[in-house]
Amino acid sequence: MAKKFWIGLIIIMAVALAGVFYQKYLKNPRCAYDGSSIPIIYEVDIVLKDHSTRKFCSIFCAAQWFKNNVQLIDHVIVTDEIRGNKIESSMAYFVESELITNETNDNRIHVFQQRQDALTHAERFHGTMTDDPFTGEG
Repeated sequence: MAKKFWIGLIIIMAVALAGVFYQKYLKNPRCAYDGSSIPIIYEVDIVLKDHSTRKFCSIFCAAQWFKNNVQLIDHVIVTDEIRGNKIESSMAYFVESELITNETNDNRIHVFQQRQDALTHAERFHGTMTDDPFTGEG
């Protein structure tokens, strides 16, 4: 009887640990602003002065959070939509266009590492180049 108890307890603990592992390491990260799943190609990482990172699903969500927390921020990393490269926002080209990346918040701002990619996107999707939304004291 005791053997069955211990086997059952071990199984319950294993399932609990597997759940914790899944939540922490395998599950898609959630947006720090609205809790949405984060598509990797639109991911924005805001690195704080304490070296922690907040992840966001779109430029819209990251910019909203940025406005209210600018004093905590060290720098912002954005994702190039063409190659998936992570780059400093200050080095990126931003385009606001008709193409929506997130239906929930109507995000229309796109990120590119290369100027020509940004210009091509702007022409194709009736957009215009726009300023880095993550400027300010950080």
